[in-house]
Parts: sequence; C-alpha cells; structure tokens
Amino acid sequence: MKQVCFGVDIGGTTVKLGLVSREGELLDKREFPTFRDLGATFDDIAAHMRQVMEDFQSMDSVSDEYQCVGAGVGVPGPVVGQSRVVHCANLGWRNVDIAQELSSRAGVPVRVANDANLAALGEAWQGGGKGCRNLVMFTVGTGVGGGIICDGRIVAGATGGGGEVGHMTVPFHPDWQCGCGRKGCLEVTASASGIIRAARQFSPFKEMEKVTAKDVYDAAAAGDKNAQAVVAEAAAALGMAAVTVSCIVNPEVILLGGGVSAAGSALLDPVEAAFKTCSFAPCADVRFALAQLGNNAGIYGGAALFFTE
Repeated sequence: MKQVCFGVDIGGTTVKLGLVSREGELLDKREFPTFRDLGATFDDIAAHMRQVMEDFQSMDSVSDEYQCVGAGVGVPGPVVGQSRVVHCANLGWRNVDIAQELSSRAGVPVRVANDANLAALGEAWQGGGKGCRNLVMFTVGTGVGGGIICDGRIVAGATGGGGEVGHMTVPFHPDWQCGCGRKGCLEVTASASGIIRAARQFSPFKEMEKVTAKDVYDAAAAGDKNAQAVVAEAAAALGMAAVTVSCIVNPEVILLGGGVSAAGSALLDPVEAAFKTCSFAPCADVRFALAQLGNNAGIYGGAALFFTE
C-alpha cells in the first residue's frame, strides 16, 4: 500500500489542495474559494479531500491501493504546536484549533504551520533547497515573508513568530512604517510595495498612475539611474538581513521566492553580492538560489510535515 498526504494552503481568497505521494509526486491539485465562515471552510476542505481520494482511486491508471496518512495545512498567521492559529488577519480567525476542526471532519491526522514556513519546508523537500536540512527562504512579494528550516524542521518558536524574516530591522528608511506597526522593517525597503514607494520619489515613476516592481526593474535594466539605486537598495537590505539570519542558523542555502523573484538574476546576484561584502566568515559559504515550486510550495510543505519530520 502506497502512502499519500494532502497539502492544504488556506489563503484569504482561495484554498489550494494537493495530494502528494511519499516520493514527492504531486498526484492531484485543486483550487476553490475560501469561505468567510470558519465551519464552512473546513466542511468544504474535508469534502474536497474525500472527493480527491475517490476520484484518484477510481482512475483506470491507478492499480495500487493508497493510504492517506494525514493533511498538512498552511495558514496566513502564527501557529502554535502545529495545531492552533493565533490570528489570521486575512480570515478573521483568532485562536482556532485548525488541527482539531479539520481532523474531526476529514478523519485523518492534521498538522498545521504558518504558510510561509510551510513553503520553505516544501522547497527544502522538493524545491530549490532539495537535499538541504538547513535553509532560509525570503519570499519577496507585496510584503516580505519567509521561513527558516533547521535540521529539517520548521523554526516556529514559542508563539509561532519564528521565521518572520520580513520584520527584521535594517538601517534603511527608519521613518517608514511597516504594516506590523513598527518602523524600519526589511519589508518596507525590500518588498514590491517598498520598491514602488521608493521609486515614486523620482521621475518618471512619480508621474505614473500605476507602478509595479517589474516597471522599476525594467527601468533599471534599461539604464535608469534612479531605478538602479532603488533596486540596489532593496538588494542591500535583503543581503544584510541574510547576513544577520545566517549568523544565527548557519543555512546551507538561502532561497529567494515570491513575485519579485521573477526578476531572476537581477534580484539574486546583487543580494548575494551584498551578503558577501559583510558575511561572517564561518557562514559565508552559503548557496543562493531561486525558489522552484511557486504556488505549489505550500502543498509540498504540507505533505513534508508528515513525510520528512
């Protein structure tokens, strides 16, 4: 009998659900809307899990029997004890025992983690950090999320706040307030929002009705000096944050993911260069790479909670 596991990524608008084999093969993937009502959300996820198993087992090409060992769930908020989410701002949930809610409906064991931490675990298992047991991931999008994997396990901390790399303090824009309420966080400089905010100080961006981070990177590639300064500053902030976290956990690889990572080497190379200028010697020999799993990282991470820990 072959073992499979569900990976479930609960977002503010959609739920991504996948069935993954112990060997790391994504066997089935579905996406459906997230209900605002907590009970309806878990009812719907459990129903989709049952339907996926029924559909998969009924396929003509499937000759083996499959055993579902559980479901690993990612949520956008701090998680305690792989079970209880403290606060999901996007969903309006507070102190919800997700493991109990879903397990009682689906009839399988459930383990829960913060979605960014789970994405990092997925990348460590089957993505850009495959084969590594010590990894740091920066997810650079509208904000800066991330995760830390030490000895193959998520670093969640006492109250689920571990791995929040976007809220490390860096010496850039100390007067800019972050969404967390503090000032000077990495997120206000290195995120897509921060890059756009910095670029809007200069022409032609301050005259444009809509600006994206891609616009700024494209302008930098075309030789715009102001755009080049903005992206260089974002890379320097990420590099400095990578230096700090590497002194604490000494990773084998540092991954960059998220929407801004679509810039590829235009993001990766200057971040690595900034890191090399001030890295601590025993931690300097770290590999920088781009994340590989995209929107499936959380699904793989959910399965990895059962197949690797």
